[in-house]
Amino acid sequence: MKKTVQSHSLRKLFLHNWRWLAAFVIVAASVSATTMWALRGKQTALHVASQFKTSDYPIGIVGTQDQGYVLTAAGQVFSLLGWTSQSEGVELADSPTSLTLSTSGKYLLVAGQRLTLLDDALRQKWSRKTTAPSVVEQAVFTITGGVAVVYSFLENQSRQFVTYDIAGKYMGGYTVPDFGRGSQISLARSGMLVMTLAGGTIYTISPQGKVIAKFMVPNPDQKLAGLTTAVDESGTRILAGYSFSVSGVAGPLPRYLFDQTGTEIAQMTAASDNPGLRALGNYFLTFGRTAELVGGEGQQLLSASKLNFNAVDASIFDGECALLFQEQTTSQTAVYFLGIYDMKTRTLVRQWSTAESVEVRVFQLPGMRSVLALATGLFVLAP
Repeated sequence: MKKTVQSHSLRKLFLHNWRWLAAFVIVAASVSATTMWALRGKQTALHVASQFKTSDYPIGIVGTQDQGYVLTAAGQVFSLLGWTSQSEGVELADSPTSLTLSTSGKYLLVAGQRLTLLDDALRQKWSRKTTAPSVVEQAVFTITGGVAVVYSFLENQSRQFVTYDIAGKYMGGYTVPDFGRGSQISLARSGMLVMTLAGGTIYTISPQGKVIAKFMVPNPDQKLAGLTTAVDESGTRILAGYSFSVSGVAGPLPRYLFDQTGTEIAQMTAASDNPGLRALGNYFLTFGRTAELVGGEGQQLLSASKLNFNAVDASIFDGECALLFQEQTTSQTAVYFLGIYDMKTRTLVRQWSTAESVEVRVFQLPGMRSVLALATGLFVLAP
């Protein structure tokens, strides 16, 4: 009889403690899950490493591991020393529009109504401007260590291709043929010029002015319009495609990848809500509702989207692609989502969001830095 009572008592004690044990396990699991989500957020979240004010909108941001450089729409160029402090900088006239850093990190090229070369201490080494009113349509540091530039003359929209050495000495050039209204140009670091005519014809032209190839972008039954081309950094790949249907009806948009001789490498298709097309180094980006990164053989390297957002900007550096998405809203203030994606694993590794009333741009730079250009300032974001 005693054994029966003892067994019954032990069973009651076990059941009582089991309830507490189960409750403890549930709480512990909940705390563990919360901790894991917090750690996951901590691992993927970016933080503001530094913040800077500018007199106007930053239109160009470049840099090395140790120092950044910023160009504003007002023509101010300044350095970000160690990416933590701002130099006094210099003021440039002639409405500068772009800023490029040489691969050595020693020189800066500022384009606008004048072409100016600065050293890494922002000292002007030389500046060039045509005798007739013109603007610098495109300018690059070439793979041979010089500078290539295309001037567009304001009076008749004619163009001139010119090369300089790094000291600013004129090396050669040619007059670009008049390809008519609506023609587009792209300039590769090889010095090759790509001319795209509104009707779909593409010319590739050597630095000496010789036509390398002439070829057509297919447009069956002339049902598509808004031709756009992009040239990769090497100048060996050209991606071309139309942006919309003439009828206005949504449908697939063909994309064609060529080499510089006009040989078709690959053909792909984009959705009608994905009309954007641009080059990112030696890759290509098609964007709109979805952002897709394409390699030099036409292979898809990355695809990313965010519900109720459109991809509006992108930048790439050292195997990481920064994609900037803007909320689809009628409000004056929109939410921007920045995602940093590892191109090897095709996964989101870091993220950031902000609400702004003006357009935001993103720049991906050395040291795993992501820089957001805002209305009158910039955020330097880091893991």
